Amino acid sequence: MILKLKKDFLPLIAVFFYLFCLGTTAQAQSNFPRDSLSIKTADKVYQFDIELALDDNHRQYGLMYRDHLPEMSGMLFIYDRARNIAMWMKNTFIPLDILFIDDEGKIINIAKSAKPRDLSQIPSKGAAKAALELNGGLTDKLGINVGDEIIYPTFGNADK
Repeated sequence: MILKLKKDFLPLIAVFFYLFCLGTTAQAQSNFPRDSLSIKTADKVYQFDIELALDDNHRQYGLMYRDHLPEMSGMLFIYDRARNIAMWMKNTFIPLDILFIDDEGKIINIAKSAKPRDLSQIPSKGAAKAALELNGGLTDKLGINVGDEIIYPTFGNADK
């Protein structure tokens, strides 16, 4: 009888666990600090609203589980020091352009339209202080290229 009761409750327990995990993810995503930054290309400056992933907890979730990102929005992952970093698209449902940025705010690599849910490592290809995730295809649409500059206080160039 007790064994049968346990089996009857397994689906309920599974649903509870799923909702708990979903709620934890939603809570983590709603707690991202927000700010803005600029990207300076050869001929234009673009403004973006961003969320900040400043610690391991935020970097762990990033843009996972989202089905939409406003066009001029993104997420900036900031690290304590420049180093070779790698990103992945686990549980990320939208394609992303991932811009890797050095200590001075220069874009050193762009991974274009990273494939949703792909577990492959996406390397910075050099020492990066930060990574900026934008909607897939946006860097091509706006003409953002390697060598362009991210204007943000982390890079000491916010007065430009």
